[in-house]
Amino acid sequence: MIPNLDWMQHAACAGLDPRAFFSIGNHARAQVNAARRVCAACPVRQQCADWAIQTGERHGVWGGMSQQQLRQRRRRFTSRAKTSTRAAS
Repeated sequence: MIPNLDWMQHAACAGLDPRAFFSIGNHARAQVNAARRVCAACPVRQQCADWAIQTGERHGVWGGMSQQQLRQRRRRFTSRAKTSTRAAS
């Protein structure tokens, strides 16, 4: 199944250099903060975050979340999915 990615064309970051959302080097914190400011006004922020969590994206700022925040949300998502699967059995 091909996922519906139409939401991407409405993202605040559409047309921006993707490297702005992947921090490296001495200015990583400033890069993350700048990326999160772009995300703050994004109309599809939640779809972006959901997509990153569901696809296991490990790097960059997605839906206004840092890599650490993504890891935390992914753990909760995975944990809920396992619980739902066990309950359905």
